Amino acid sequence: MSSLTELKFAVDRPIGWRFFVTANEKCRAGLNAVARIVRVRRNRALLDELPDYLLRDIGISRLEIRLATSFGRQYSDQTGI
Repeated sequence: MSSLTELKFAVDRPIGWRFFVTANEKCRAGLNAVARIVRVRRNRALLDELPDYLLRDIGISRLEIRLATSFGRQYSDQTGI
């Protein structure tokens, strides 16, 4: 909650409503985590199917596929690619 009016809005609600909102946020976070895991596994499988010359064009080796799919852009920032 970034502003005072949003804070007042949350405090003015009954506890049942606050519990519902919190549970909803937790469920959404869990679904986002599952979606990320599925996306990483799918990308990893797609990269595993590529031949070595295409992986070199992308800028990664076969050994780096796991890191590149897990960390994404953070991985390329660390390696200088």
